[in-house]
Amino acid sequence: MSSPADELERMRAFVAAVMQGRPMGEAPPIALVQSGHLGPIAYRMGLAELRGEYAASAIMAERRAAVLREVVRGLAAHGVESGLMKGVAFAGTLYPDPAERPMHDIDLLVPRRKLPDAMRAMLALGFARVGSARSLSGYYHALDYARGDMIVELHRSVVQHRRTEMKIGDVWRRAVVDPALGALRLDPVDELLFTVLHIARSELAVPVLNYLDVRRLSQRLDSDARAELERRTRDYRVERSVGAVLAMTELLAAGRAGRPPVRGAGLLPTSDQILLGVRPGRARQIAQKLILTEGAREVVGLGLSWAASFVDAVRRRR
Repeated sequence: MSSPADELERMRAFVAAVMQGRPMGEAPPIALVQSGHLGPIAYRMGLAELRGEYAASAIMAERRAAVLREVVRGLAAHGVESGLMKGVAFAGTLYPDPAERPMHDIDLLVPRRKLPDAMRAMLALGFARVGSARSLSGYYHALDYARGDMIVELHRSVVQHRRTEMKIGDVWRRAVVDPALGALRLDPVDELLFTVLHIARSELAVPVLNYLDVRRLSQRLDSDARAELERRTRDYRVERSVGAVLAMTELLAAGRAGRPPVRGAGLLPTSDQILLGVRPGRARQIAQKLILTEGAREVVGLGLSWAASFVDAVRRRR
């Protein structure tokens, strides 16, 4: 029976192989592969034990694609544009086999001013809003809708209002229509930034698959796009978040244990904790959130957004 240390070492090596596009060496521990949402990829790399997970992911990918088309059409019928975010943007692109990119929900960006129309569209499609009343606040980043086992998340943005200086209007202007879907695809630099900021919003504690997204998105940028990434990172005041996520991605790709070399790193998770799926306690999570927020102005903005969304939720309950 292998020890926890041996299992962790094998998981490090497996994740590095996936990120570097190398063949799998020694079989990784199944439980850690599954917690990292890498089961379908592991099956395609030769881990036969995960055939059932791959098959289930393939079936779900087909169902999800059909729902995505339905939702995009339904939103358009109500005059609402939608932009592909996260997993639905990557299935079939970054991951040519959509089964290799499992996800919990369908993430779509919608214009803030059109959110009431988007909400009516979702109800017309038979979805019901789920989640806390806070999500109805204009200061919150997204709303969740469910129909059976399908979840659609409508995003006003990728992070809380005022936590960054991101200009969502510019993101919309740079997006281009995917003619096959009718939805918009984000500019490659914005797509990477959205993915990175989603990870930072979760204090880096996300499944390893999300870091594979970052690795593949980064690899497709040429030198001009990388320069543009640096410029937007500065302009949007997200250098801490971007630096930490990119550094964590490189640690995982190299199969090394460690923390991102950023200020306050001692409170951030290690690469091994990411592999093990360790989640921080609430106090540590708040400290991490502050470390990954750029400066005093953004910290105040984050606090105000949280307080405003809380007050809005209380008012709605009355």
